[in-house]
Amino acid sequence: MRHSQAIDVLAVKVCRAIRDVRKDNQAWIGIDGLRGHLGLDELRTVNAAVAYAGAKGWLAIGGMPASSVLLKRGAPA
Repeated sequence: MRHSQAIDVLAVKVCRAIRDVRKDNQAWIGIDGLRGHLGLDELRTVNAAVAYAGAKGWLAIGGMPASSVLLKRGAPA
């Protein structure tokens, strides 16, 4: 699998993970929590997928440096 395809697949998994971990009235999700939910050791890999999903318009990214994400309409289910 090419690297760009792998990031695209992981970005979709990030969107799904956000739906899995957020509570009813919770909008913003911590990126560190997503790493644990996805079972990934490399935070850099999750950050790359988050950046890709943000560029696609699927996520809003909060913090400097990025620390949380907000799922937007049109994000993959």
